[in-house]
This record gives sequence, structure tokens and C-alpha cells, in this order.
Amino acid sequence: MPKYDFECKKCKCTYEELAPFDKTGKYPDVTCPECGSKSKEKVMSSCAYTFANPVGTDKWTSESQGHDYRFKHNLPKVIKERRDAEIASKMGKQPYKHIDDLNKDNSWGEVK
Repeated sequence: MPKYDFECKKCKCTYEELAPFDKTGKYPDVTCPECGSKSKEKVMSSCAYTFANPVGTDKWTSESQGHDYRFKHNLPKVIKERRDAEIASKMGKQPYKHIDDLNKDNSWGEVK
């Protein structure tokens, strides 16, 4: 059953309630926990995500290694890997040829 956020029209209390979806948007079974009024307005709410790995079980979130993994990058190693990949690539540093057809194309403006 989804959780919805409501605001009471009488006392302006904001609260959340588990309620089945109502196509009319009236949610007749939901009452304000402060004043007991059924006069309410549904407000925008967000959803929550739960990840499969609990905190501390992987290298991204562990307290002992997580910060080092995320923030202490080995930049020289990454630069070397990029340079090696560019050397090994048949395309070189610029894989796309430069195109300047707006200024120098013979058929500029023609529909092909």
C-alpha cells in the first residue's frame, strides 16, 4: 500500500498516511491525526529507494574504504590508461574528422 502526504485544511498539519489509491483523490478513510478532520489536501511527496547492498558491505559505502574509493582517485593511473588507449586506437586522439560545411561547402543551402 502506498504512503501519501496530506495537509489538513483546518489545522494545516502535514502528515503521511498509508492508503489505497483513490481515483477521485478524496481518500475518505484518512483523517488528520491532530484534529480528526477529514478535510485535507494531498501534497506532493517523494519516493524512497532501498539499495540491495546495506551500508558497509561494499567498497562504495564502507566506512573504512568508501571515502578513499570515491574521493582519492588515482589520477596519474587514469591519465596513463587514457594515453595508452589513444595510442592503441586506430583513430588517434581525434576520432572524428573536422567538418566545416557551413562556411566552405560547395552545395551549401541545397536540399539533397
